[in-house]
Amino acid sequence: MSSTTPPTLRAQHNGWTQARQQRFLAHLASHGSVAAAARCAGMTRQSAYWLRRQPHSRDFAAAWDAALADRDHWIEDLAFDRLLDGEEEVIERDGVVVAVRRRPADVRLLLFHLKRLEKQKNLVSQRPPPPDSASVAKVRAELRALIATHETEHGDWTQQAGPPAD
Repeated sequence: MSSTTPPTLRAQHNGWTQARQQRFLAHLASHGSVAAAARCAGMTRQSAYWLRRQPHSRDFAAAWDAALADRDHWIEDLAFDRLLDGEEEVIERDGVVVAVRRRPADVRLLLFHLKRLEKQKNLVSQRPPPPDSASVAKVRAELRALIATHETEHGDWTQQAGPPAD
């Protein structure tokens, strides 16, 4: 489902036209902020949440979820960009841009990012290693032996009319 062309959005009596819903969803997908998306659509954040809760607006709610699916990655990318490049500050005088300077990233952002990376590294190191082909072959051989033992004791149940009655 594309967030820019959501399925069957119903026009609402409260001002949420299909065009406004599409504008809201497109802005939400690109910026990740419900309040900003509602302002862009000319509506309020509260009315957006109200519309989302309505039973007749399931398609709108599904498109909303799809629009926010990548929000966490977007926020991480933005934080990482600010961490590396700092934040751009535009200096204006009398409505004219006189300078653009970069301010270094906040130390808290750096610490947050380092902590997140450390958590990810710990999660990766705690994962069990993938099974090697020798281990898989050994387990398969053991299963085949168990099946053969069962068939010799109880007969081949696949040839009987139904499943075995254990």
